[in-house]
Amino acid sequence: MHIFEASFKRNTYQVEIKASLLFEYALGIAAITYPKLHETMDKPAVHWRQLRDQASAELNRELDFCQKHQTWKMLLQLLHAGDFDSAASFSDFVGALGDVDFNDIVLPFLGRGLSEVRRQAAHGDEAAEQALIEACKEHAFFPDMIHAVGHYGASRLKGHLTNMFRLWENEIGDRDAADSKTILERDLAEKTAWMRSSSPEEVVLRAAGVEYKPEEGVSRVILIPHIVYRPWTIEANMEDTQIYYYPVSESSMANDADPYDPPGRLVQLYKALGDDKRLRALKLISEQKRSLKELTDLLGMGKTNAHHHLAILRSAGLVRVQDGCYVWNRGSLDDHAKDLRRFLGLQD
Repeated sequence: MHIFEASFKRNTYQVEIKASLLFEYALGIAAITYPKLHETMDKPAVHWRQLRDQASAELNRELDFCQKHQTWKMLLQLLHAGDFDSAASFSDFVGALGDVDFNDIVLPFLGRGLSEVRRQAAHGDEAAEQALIEACKEHAFFPDMIHAVGHYGASRLKGHLTNMFRLWENEIGDRDAADSKTILERDLAEKTAWMRSSSPEEVVLRAAGVEYKPEEGVSRVILIPHIVYRPWTIEANMEDTQIYYYPVSESSMANDADPYDPPGRLVQLYKALGDDKRLRALKLISEQKRSLKELTDLLGMGKTNAHHHLAILRSAGLVRVQDGCYVWNRGSLDDHAKDLRRFLGLQD
C-alpha cells in the first residue's frame, strides 16, 4: 500500500498562564463544597468547617445549592469567557448574558462529536439535555450540572452564581486577598521565566505534574495557579483548549528574602520524602511505571489517600504522569544536596 501523507500533525501547543484572584475565589468555592477531599488538602478539614460556621446563612444556602448541583464548574467556565478585573465586572457580564449564550458557556464540552447536541441543549431541547447526560453519566460532576441547566433555567442560575461569588469575595476572599495576590503573582513570574527557556510540554510537566502531549484539535494549554486547592491539580477542557489549575510551588508560597527561610523547593522535596508511605510509593514507581490502581493495591490504601500522597510527590518533581501512569523523574534528586549546603552556608 502506498500512502501519500497530506495531513497536518500538531508538533506542540501554545501555553498561556493566567493568575487571578477570581479563579482563586471560584476554586475556594469548589474546595469547600467537595468535603470528600478535605482530609487530603493542605488546609486541614477543620479549616473548611470553620469557614462554613463563620459564613452567613445566605452564603451557606448558596454553597449548599452549589454542592448539590456542582455549579462551581459553571463559575470556572464563565471566568474563561472574558478578561475580568473584579468580581463586579464578572457579575455584570454574567447578568447581561442572554439565556442561550449563558447555557452555551456553562454546559460542559464533551467533544466535537456532541457539539450539535450541546447547541440544542443550550436552546432548551430536553431530549438533547438527556443525550448529554447519558454521554457523561460516569462523570462525577457533569450530569448534575447539565440537569441543573435544564431544570432551573438561566435566570435562576445567573442569580445564584453572581450572588454566591459576591458573598464569597466579601465574607471570605477579601480576608487574605493581598497575600494571595502576591503569591499568585510570584508564581506567575516563575512560570513565565520557565517559558523563556523550556518547551511548552516541559512547562506543563513542571507546573502541573502532567505529561501532556500535543493532540489533534488542541492548540493551547492554559495554566492557572492556585493556593486554595493545594496540592491538587484540576484538569478541564474547552473546545480547542486544555486547562490545568495547578498548585503554586513552595518557592512561590515562601518569601526567600530572609536568608533563614529555606528555599521552597527544598522544603517541598524533604516534605515529600519525609513520609514512609510516600517513600514506599516512590520505590515502587522507581522500579517501573505504575497506574493509580496498581499503587492503591500495592500500598493498601484508598484511592483518595493514595492520590494525595502522589500529588505531593508530583509537586516535588519526584514523579510525573506519563500515559496515565506514574513514572520516576530520575533527575529530581540531582541537586538537592547542593541546595541544602547552599542554604546552610556550607562550601561545596
